[in-house]
Amino acid sequence: MHHNSLSIDGVACACNALRKAARAMTRFYDEVMEGYPLSLTQFAVLRNIARHEPVPLMDLAHVLVMDRTTLYRTLKPLEREGWIAVAEGKGRAKQARLTAQGRDAVANSQGAWEEAQRRMIGAFGPERWAGVEAALGDLVMLAQGSQA
Repeated sequence: MHHNSLSIDGVACACNALRKAARAMTRFYDEVMEGYPLSLTQFAVLRNIARHEPVPLMDLAHVLVMDRTTLYRTLKPLEREGWIAVAEGKGRAKQARLTAQGRDAVANSQGAWEEAQRRMIGAFGPERWAGVEAALGDLVMLAQGSQA
């Protein structure tokens, strides 16, 4: 891995900077999506279930970069609302799939999410965002130990 001469002395904590940005972005999306059936977090989970369904919960946790306990806490209200069904999969693994109500909730929130996305990426710039998105992917891999 290439190391540059920039010292870490005086540089803001990477974790805190990313957490602040994540909280601010989540708040922005949730405000735009207010009045729609889903929060941003619920929308993201449901969309990922839809992309991979039926999806084993272990795989879903990996895709979302969540620990299993946090994922299970996140899934409980979605199951209670009737938006997902969690059932036994292969072996002892559980898997999730969207219900018809879940598909409707995603469809009903899609336009608001698209509006938030358009506003944020439009203001930030698509080219700049592409660079940030790539850098964030690299950070996820580094944090998970995929690169030294």
